[in-house]
Amino acid sequence: MNSTKAAYWFIFPALFFAGLAVLIPTLYTFYLSFTDWSLYHFKDYHVVGFRNYAEILFGAQVGVFLRVFLWTIEWSAISVFGALVVGMAFALVLNRKDLEVRSAYRTLLIVPWAVPSFITVLMWGGLMDSDFGLLNQVVRGLGLQAVPWLTDPFWARVSVLMVNVWLTFPFMMSITLGALQSIPGDLYEAADIDGASKPTQLWKITIPMLRNALVPVIITSFAFAFNNFIGIYLLTKGGPALAGGGEAGATDILVSYCFKLGFNLSRYGLASAYAVLIFLIIGTLSVINSSLTGAFRDEA
Repeated sequence: MNSTKAAYWFIFPALFFAGLAVLIPTLYTFYLSFTDWSLYHFKDYHVVGFRNYAEILFGAQVGVFLRVFLWTIEWSAISVFGALVVGMAFALVLNRKDLEVRSAYRTLLIVPWAVPSFITVLMWGGLMDSDFGLLNQVVRGLGLQAVPWLTDPFWARVSVLMVNVWLTFPFMMSITLGALQSIPGDLYEAADIDGASKPTQLWKITIPMLRNALVPVIITSFAFAFNNFIGIYLLTKGGPALAGGGEAGATDILVSYCFKLGFNLSRYGLASAYAVLIFLIIGTLSVINSSLTGAFRDEA
């Protein structure tokens, strides 16, 4: 047996179990998206072709789909941009050589990333409780009216964005800090000699040098936020409800609405069609990311 055939035999178990765990459920979801399988057609479901996709994109679901899709884009973009700004700000501070006890500060700022996300989200849910939450107790103590963090559509969206930025800024901070340490110090010394101010150095040296490291991370983070079920469901369960909004709440993103269709309304075929659309969107982002990073480029 030559080395090439031996390599295939070594990777066969991993490919086999990956196929069982990933490929088969994915293909089955594709199949279900072309059926009318639901609670009312559980055993006698039929293949209906592209009817589910037509309902989402052109039919009864189009209004809900567009609203949820646009909010998903907003949620992903604001979350990534907020985490990037906060993470970069902390990274710039931690990168200063004259900062004392940098290791202690770095450790404290990593805590939101180190704690399991579902625990953090549930903790924030308690802090934002309208009646007994610590945040509203502080607000009332200042003589202000309590904020409906999780019961008002606007404030619920603000809340989920705040929590997601809290969860993700340590990752951005770590990536940015590593990229900052790779920038040659000679560039800043030359800028100082030329009389460039600190803001000018930031815009002319730091940010351009960080671009190559951060652009792939931003795209990957956008794809992750686009499909971030835990952050939405554990905090608001997609709510609060909107007048005339149907089953989709104010904070529902595509993946949480897909979950509701499948597990609350038992419309498995329609939920599978939503899952396929989400897969295509995330897949497109992955292809863009691969193109930018050259992850699969043959250097030879």
